[in-house]
Amino acid sequence: MDRFEILYEPTGTYSIFDRYTELPVTVEGRTLIGLHRHEVPLALLAAAMEPDSGMPSLPLLSGCQSYEYQRDDLQA
Repeated sequence: MDRFEILYEPTGTYSIFDRYTELPVTVEGRTLIGLHRHEVPLALLAAAMEPDSGMPSLPLLSGCQSYEYQRDDLQA
């Protein structure tokens, strides 16, 4: 996925940019800016899918829930 770049914004959210056009990626009418950390993998996958690949389209971020915080520490 060399075409896309994930940027961490000063607001604490993420954006996905197209390196070829240098513009934010848009999928299913949604511009991929202001994403929460847990939304990035699904959004990136949806952006990478070719419309004529024969694969069913993913409903963008349909099952994601917003969380107040993200814990980055792992516990053994």
